Amino acid sequence: MRNTIIVTVLLFIAVVAASIYYFSDSSSKQETATKTLQYLPADTYFIAAFRNNETTDTIFQNFELFEAIQGKQDFDNLKTIKQDFLSAASIKGKVQDVEVILTYHPTKSGIASLYTVGLNEKINDKILEVLFQGVDKKYKKNQTDTLGHRIYSFDKGIKDSVLFCTLHENILFAGYNPSIIHQVIDKSVKKLDHKQIEFFISQNSKNTPLSLYFSNNQIAALAKKIMRSKFGMYLNQIDSLQGSTAWNLNFKDDALIFKGETQLNLNQHNYLQLFAHQSPQVQTLANFLPKNTSSYINYSLSDINSFHRSLSDLFTYRKEADKIKSHQKLIENEGKVIFQTDILPLWNDEFAIAELDNENILGLVSLADSSKFIETSKKISSNQGDDIYQFDYSNILYSSFGDPFKSFQRPYFTRIGKVLVVANQTGVLRKYRQAYFDNQMMSGTAIFKNHTAIQSNRANVTFYIEPETAKNTINNNLKSEYAKNFRDKELFGYQNFYSTSLQVSGNAGGFISGFYALYKSKNRFGGTAAWTFQMNSKLINNPWVFNQTENSKFILVQEQDHTVYALSPSGKELWKTLFQGEILGQPIQLQDRSILLNTRSRLYRFSPDGKLIPGFSVALPSNASAGLTLTNFNNEKRIYIPCSNQIAVYDLTGKKIEDWKNPSLNSKILFDLKAATIANQNFIIAGTSQGSVYFFNEAGTLIRKEELNVNGQTLKNPIGLITTSDMKNSFVIVPKDKGEVIKVPFEGDPIKLKIGDWGTNFTFNFEDVSGSADKDYVVLSDNNLSVYNQKDSTKYFAYKFVDDVSNRPLFFKVTNNNDLVAVGTDNRMIYIFNEDGLVRNGFPVEGMSKFYFGPIDFGNNSSYLISSKRDHKIYVYKF
Repeated sequence: MRNTIIVTVLLFIAVVAASIYYFSDSSSKQETATKTLQYLPADTYFIAAFRNNETTDTIFQNFELFEAIQGKQDFDNLKTIKQDFLSAASIKGKVQDVEVILTYHPTKSGIASLYTVGLNEKINDKILEVLFQGVDKKYKKNQTDTLGHRIYSFDKGIKDSVLFCTLHENILFAGYNPSIIHQVIDKSVKKLDHKQIEFFISQNSKNTPLSLYFSNNQIAALAKKIMRSKFGMYLNQIDSLQGSTAWNLNFKDDALIFKGETQLNLNQHNYLQLFAHQSPQVQTLANFLPKNTSSYINYSLSDINSFHRSLSDLFTYRKEADKIKSHQKLIENEGKVIFQTDILPLWNDEFAIAELDNENILGLVSLADSSKFIETSKKISSNQGDDIYQFDYSNILYSSFGDPFKSFQRPYFTRIGKVLVVANQTGVLRKYRQAYFDNQMMSGTAIFKNHTAIQSNRANVTFYIEPETAKNTINNNLKSEYAKNFRDKELFGYQNFYSTSLQVSGNAGGFISGFYALYKSKNRFGGTAAWTFQMNSKLINNPWVFNQTENSKFILVQEQDHTVYALSPSGKELWKTLFQGEILGQPIQLQDRSILLNTRSRLYRFSPDGKLIPGFSVALPSNASAGLTLTNFNNEKRIYIPCSNQIAVYDLTGKKIEDWKNPSLNSKILFDLKAATIANQNFIIAGTSQGSVYFFNEAGTLIRKEELNVNGQTLKNPIGLITTSDMKNSFVIVPKDKGEVIKVPFEGDPIKLKIGDWGTNFTFNFEDVSGSADKDYVVLSDNNLSVYNQKDSTKYFAYKFVDDVSNRPLFFKVTNNNDLVAVGTDNRMIYIFNEDGLVRNGFPVEGMSKFYFGPIDFGNNSSYLISSKRDHKIYVYKF
């Protein structure tokens, strides 16, 4: 199908932006360009204006997007004009701070660019010849006379790099294709319409680096120029589109973002015009598309009734109304279903079409009432088995929504909740249902999540494409020379775009529009792994970072066979060893840089070079249920390890503390033990799964036991601790279901508090997320992450995950003030949140749920994500 080819049109817009960025000054002002624009040919593809400032020589010079989409040859030509001509000593004064117009034009052999420079003082050809004498001597200069104008050429002996230039009406026109210059000076060549020029100038922002302008019909013209085949249903919607578009650029180091206005010719009849009087809506159908979607268009309506009236008028204009009515009459006679009163009310305000990587097509429609749809569909469809049906009558969807469903004459359909999914083959729908119920959806991918973060969340029409997924279709439909450029990863970088989208929203007969392209920048946060390390099996613990020496660190990871690796900050293996079992809890590094940790069966202490400290490892008397706690009561360090319903205690030499009374608790200890000293009294605190809280002293004597009323619930979350200078205001926090926590004071009666609305299946942590003096309640329930103030139970922030999340959040102290919340979803996406609840820049990133985020070496303030994928590799990303 010939749909995804539109990506090349959109990426061409990026070429224009990249070109301009090489020249533009982000703080400069733009002025009107009526004089220069009036000489440009009418078939000009794109136009942009910027000022030539000295300060722009180094702006964005390392912005890799330039060369990726411009191509090495054109990028070198671009630099040549800036460095060898506009910056030449003899010419520089004549063009300093003047407005430059960059335009792109069709030629017989391809597409050519033209640079138009209005001079700041009047000169003639004689003066110009003198100025050109100051150009670098490496150029061989020639001149010819054409159409009463002198055309100069500058040749440095490199193929396709001869620059042509002429002076016309005190404006310099320069480019690498002389035919465009001939069109400029030829009065018989049709030029840009004055209304188009006025629109561009009126929309030309004074506060952005550049404004990009094009006539809407030139998008289809460009597509025809580069395509080998006819339009598919995507491009058919813009084939006859008239009017103009002007966009202003918002700069982002790893993306191109344009926003502006699209003006339509209201005398034309085009499908997209049906949305011009709609208002933008939140679009949700993309969440129902499978992971192998290469492109889609999502449509949404604010007034579905006016849309249907306008669609009916369009059918009349196209002389299709009688055919449509005959189909509807057949449904009424045979199915006893009236189209206007029985079928149209079934639809909600959103629909979409999508192309998959194998070029199969899906259609989606939001249902207003699924139960009514089921009832009505029985009269107009046939059961094909496996929850798949086929419409018995033609053009039901085309009559309802128009052009997007023209290829679905009598489609098969299935229903997912309140969404109808249609296809022309039953096999496509069977694979779709399998992908949906296996949670293999596009909305769960890092590419889609990162792209939706930069585009608007409201629109009437959104076109989205992933070039990597769509590359086969793009290659098949581009003309050979353009397909070659698309595939060329050495000279171009088109396939390095993660994603691209175009959005339009109704605006009183016109459109507010935007273009978004996310690039695989090497400099993008999390874009490319700084290094990888191959393991033999999967990572089973969160990686840890410890001090190796006084000025270096190392990374500790453990894989499934319990092998432990020590890696340098650059990814070099320092040593490896085998532990007896999986590491539990958080290892602790001591002052001598040795590391304490325990597995289920043993206690380890080893130096940063991997050698065991004498006396270790130590066999535990019974299996540990969580990681150790280190105390320093009375200047004596002790190690406390929860072993189901008992506690094992050791000193730093690995010797068991004999005077520990080794009491038995009533049930399994929840996670690690807590230690506190309040009013000169030392405490070891344990919470149990049956809802009891035990307070021991350092010798194991039971000071207090509080049996809580948890209504028979088995507790599964760690306890929290609030300590002050007195026992009445120091608390153990015990989370329970139904949004409640119990505050157990060190002295006094327990206090039950209602905090939120979570149910029985939740995770609870007590960590400092907000950066305040107090720790916060962090709750993950039903894929909702919520952070509450523990003093007044107000909610700091909440986040709803699209994917299922069954993993407990992680916490990383990247700043001195607070912990960052981190979540790994079941769909292998990693999120890092700032204290304001916003997803940190560069996230989500694809990776398994065991990971680390923070610094990895001294002298390097950057944070790194250390994670893994299903290939059993460690991936380290710089942020």
